[in-house]
Amino acid sequence: MIELVVAVCMVDQPSRCRDVTLNFEGENVSAQQCMSTGQIEMAKWIGEHPNWTIQKWHCGIAGQFAKL
Repeated sequence: MIELVVAVCMVDQPSRCRDVTLNFEGENVSAQQCMSTGQIEMAKWIGEHPNWTIQKWHCGIAGQFAKL
C-alpha cells in the first residue's frame, strides 16, 4: 500500500502544524500514481479542511515515513 504524507499548518496559526497521511489501497498502485492522484486527494482534503494549508508532501510505502 502507498501513502501520501502531507504536512499541513493552520492558516491563522502557521506554527501549528501536523502530518496527515492518506492511503492508496490496491496491489498495483505505484509511487508515481500517488504523485499524480495525490494532488487531487490533497485538493479534496483542503476543500474539507479550509483552515489548513499544505506546506509539503511526498509519497512512499505505507508506514515507512513517520515524519516529513
